[in-house]
Amino acid sequence: MNKYLSLITVLSLLTSMTSCVKSYNIDGSSDISGLDSRMMYLKTVKNMELKDLDSTEVVHGKFGFTGTTDSVRMAYLVVSEAYTLPLVLEGGDINVRINKARTEWGGTPLNDKLYRFMKSLDSLNMQLQNLEHEYNIAFMDGEDMNVVIPRLSKANQLINMSIDTLVTQSITDNFDNILGPGLFMIVTQSQQYPQMSPWVVEIMSKATEEFKNDPYVKQYLDNANHIQNVQNGLEAPPATAQQANAPAPATQPAPTPPTPNEMAAPAKDNTAAPKAKDEK
Repeated sequence: MNKYLSLITVLSLLTSMTSCVKSYNIDGSSDISGLDSRMMYLKTVKNMELKDLDSTEVVHGKFGFTGTTDSVRMAYLVVSEAYTLPLVLEGGDINVRINKARTEWGGTPLNDKLYRFMKSLDSLNMQLQNLEHEYNIAFMDGEDMNVVIPRLSKANQLINMSIDTLVTQSITDNFDNILGPGLFMIVTQSQQYPQMSPWVVEIMSKATEEFKNDPYVKQYLDNANHIQNVQNGLEAPPATAQQANAPAPATQPAPTPPTPNEMAAPAKDNTAAPKAKDEK
């Protein structure tokens, strides 16, 4: 009986270990000629660095990756280090469509969430760009800028408040999975240096221990607090003048991903991939 029970225990452990390994299938297509015949790399974040996991060639607008993963991780599809699409590497079928009109991806729970976030953020960033366009038109048309500037400033403030709300809510809603620190990483990539912005302070006031202990989040906060303390005179600045004028940012594990509209922009020629731009 004891031998029988031991065998059951071993089989149960093996089954449990096997069940942790999930298969993923990334099915991709593109109608952007600049991506054809280019090598596309699937990279994952490990020890706050991007590591190559797999690669494939884009052939006649088609590409794909298949494999297994024992944990859910942030990943990126990268072409020549210039074109970057963030993904969540999790079990299931992940569909990626990179088209001139728009770029879409999803098919698994966390990738669906990531796409909705990026799409909403893209829409708000487009509204900010439209405000700049309105300002230029008003200036060229000779409008009273004493009226135009306050109106546009108010609109700018409201849009930025919406961005802060979107970012804060999206991260706090995903404290319990990889998307929480993943979104935090995506949003903070374009900053000149780590800073304790109001939205960061709000997130950390609600954060779980698991989120706080994420390697990227932890290093970002350590650097942001150090820079803030130096600015407030609570800590000594670096020894040399050159170091004092250049606060060290947190480790950047990946290029800043472009927004969905930016990623769908056609290449300038048949050999150049679309350029990734900074987000918020």
